[in-house]
Amino acid sequence: MSIRTRLTIWYSGILVLGFLLFGTGVYFSVVLTLIRQVDASLEQSASSIVDQIKIVMNSDGRAISLPQFDVFRASSVYVEAIDVKGKIRGKSSNVGNFNDLLDPTKIAEITGKPASEQIPEYNNVQHADAPPLRVYTYPLVVKDTGELFGYLQVAASLEDIERTKQGLLLTLIAVGTVVLLVSAAAGAAMARRALRPVTEITTTVLEIYRTDDLDRRVEVMTNDEVGRLASAFNEMLDRLARLFRAQQRFVADVSHEMRTPLTVIRGNVDLLRMGCADEESLDAITSESERMTRMVSNMLLLSQADSGALPMHLQPLDLTPLIANIARSGNIMADGRVEIDSSVSGELTVQGDSDRLKQVLLNLVDNAIKHTPPGGKVTITAENPTGHTVIVSVSDTGIGIPEQDVAHVFERFYRVDKSRSRAQGGAGLGLAIAKSFVEAHGGRIEVQSTVGVGTSFIVSLPAYRPNLV
Repeated sequence: MSIRTRLTIWYSGILVLGFLLFGTGVYFSVVLTLIRQVDASLEQSASSIVDQIKIVMNSDGRAISLPQFDVFRASSVYVEAIDVKGKIRGKSSNVGNFNDLLDPTKIAEITGKPASEQIPEYNNVQHADAPPLRVYTYPLVVKDTGELFGYLQVAASLEDIERTKQGLLLTLIAVGTVVLLVSAAAGAAMARRALRPVTEITTTVLEIYRTDDLDRRVEVMTNDEVGRLASAFNEMLDRLARLFRAQQRFVADVSHEMRTPLTVIRGNVDLLRMGCADEESLDAITSESERMTRMVSNMLLLSQADSGALPMHLQPLDLTPLIANIARSGNIMADGRVEIDSSVSGELTVQGDSDRLKQVLLNLVDNAIKHTPPGGKVTITAENPTGHTVIVSVSDTGIGIPEQDVAHVFERFYRVDKSRSRAQGGAGLGLAIAKSFVEAHGGRIEVQSTVGVGTSFIVSLPAYRPNLV
């Protein structure tokens, strides 16, 4: 069952339920009002009659003097006067030849009860071949002595009320049917309109899937939940498009990087087969094989970092001796061509992996040495200015990085054509690995560069705080 159908059913069901409750309330309210009007009329008639009843003395003792009931001849009110033995002593002429009690059941119930316990009561009565009656039974009691001397039953036909009830019920059913049909049609229209953006999103998504057009986006037409869904889907498409392009670029870069060493190896193998190879050919094969091994190892490291499976041995680590070690290694790599300087200050303890951080800093120092002209300077500094973050900076006085390339230096296989030429070695994975390692430590790495002035790589790591570990 579709969502639109379910929404239509729910909407119609709720509306019909509301109308059912409303109709039920109206029905019983009208019926109760009509019954109360009949009861008020019966009470008024009984009160009028009781006020005219008199007790007279005759030879047999006391007797009841009843008023004339002919006033009810043209009335819809029926009256019977009954003695304590249950015999009819008087009745209105509109009762006709009906000789039974208007409500024999009620007389049977209250007969025998003390006069103090007998109170006026109402009851609905149905006689054979007669309309239903509303009967008001009123005990007749001598005020002075409290003696019960009879009953007065006043009744009114409920036929008009029954017709009113039936008419009202049929009206409510007819209106309810119309309400159901209208609510179903309106609910279907509202559901269709509410779900139209979802339908359009579905259509667009299917078209994107069938055409592989990741540059297409879903139109955001509203600012409600569906609109936010469309916006979220567009953001997901943006990320997928970036990842897809990065994957394509990665495959192309890997293919490009692998093609050169494989070509060199194949050429030298051909020379070996022809017996023309020399020691230089064997060295070339070894060099290119080692280059491919390093590339594959670096890609494995990046894959482990992306999946969160990179082995890390985190422990409290003082960066002061590590910086000194990096500076010594830098002097060896520079071989006097570039000056290496280092300075540290403050508490430099972090929660880190010594080998990974050393790899990061050596990579930064090696890049700085490679791209700093002879006579230049590479500076390594480490400080903890706030007590919460250790900042390690590797700065050089080299040729710098063009502004349009600064944002891309941490991308895999990305190299600036002029300032980071292939002749200088490397596959463009070093900075990507460094960024992954730093982020695995909960830190971040940034670059600041000015062409012709120099470049600074800044590594920020959370300081070690024993009370939080």
